[in-house]
Amino acid sequence: MYGKNIFSENANKLIMQKSISIIIPTYNGVQLLQEFLPSIAHTVAHSESVSDYEIILVDDASTDTTIDYLNSVSIPNLKWFQNEKNSGFSITMNKGIQEAQMELILMLNNDMLLADDYFERTIPYFADTSLFGIYSEIRDRHGVQIIEGGKIPTFKHGMIHYKDILDSATGNTLYLCGGNALVDTQKIKELKGFNELFSPFYFEDFDLSLRAWRKGWKCLYTNETHCNHCHSITIKTENKKEYIEQIFLRNRLLLNYLHSDNCTLCKLECKLFFKKILCTLISSESHHKFLKSLQAFNELKEKAQQKRKEEYLPLHPLKKILKSIWNI
Repeated sequence: MYGKNIFSENANKLIMQKSISIIIPTYNGVQLLQEFLPSIAHTVAHSESVSDYEIILVDDASTDTTIDYLNSVSIPNLKWFQNEKNSGFSITMNKGIQEAQMELILMLNNDMLLADDYFERTIPYFADTSLFGIYSEIRDRHGVQIIEGGKIPTFKHGMIHYKDILDSATGNTLYLCGGNALVDTQKIKELKGFNELFSPFYFEDFDLSLRAWRKGWKCLYTNETHCNHCHSITIKTENKKEYIEQIFLRNRLLLNYLHSDNCTLCKLECKLFFKKILCTLISSESHHKFLKSLQAFNELKEKAQQKRKEEYLPLHPLKKILKSIWNI
């Protein structure tokens, strides 16, 4: 279970070893599990950099034959759990994080294929004890086209956002993509995992990484290895477009509300107040969508205020962190 350095039998070089908990959330994804789970298990089992491992699959109350498949499949070190009701990404992942026993956690989508050298290329970065986590280049299903790279901060209408840099070299990233993020187990448990206010989806990995940065921990991206993403569209197939757009904007507001200092928050609330008046006076489809998202955000505001006070304000100021890393 504990990390160590060994000499590879295949090459005269020192290899860092760590134990790994792979956490895979799934919802109505039995076909994806049948296609990708055996490959994931093979990769981790045959990695020289992995001293021990477990695969934790958390089913988010699927209505397909996922449970039948899990009951019938024979994969070493696999254990699975099922939510009583469909709860979304944050709650599902947190259940897996609570169960994790190894030194590092790999948070992995159920539609990902890992490169053979994934762990050999990512684990050595944990020699830096200030590292919170690292994620790799994400390619298309065929491993040809890069579809996600490193993230750098941007600001739109005064709110923090990000830009995806597809040709990024290994280095700092604003946030770790939740689809293939290898993180320090002790650190993510100290952060209490994902903020479940972001359920059912979107911005939860962004928020987690910002909290890590604000704790003084690093988030890295590397192009030294990759994973292939077959682009499952579970969110889009299980939800209406209008609802997805509403949750996206709601959670973007929530992210900025939680991470703003008092001065920035005052400005944000003033902007929201005046935009609400404008959208009320001038009817349009986009204004209607904004008002619905704002209403959804306001329904979370009391809980968000408490979380902000207890868990976010004690952290290092976000602006100071961004300025020191990206000179913003």
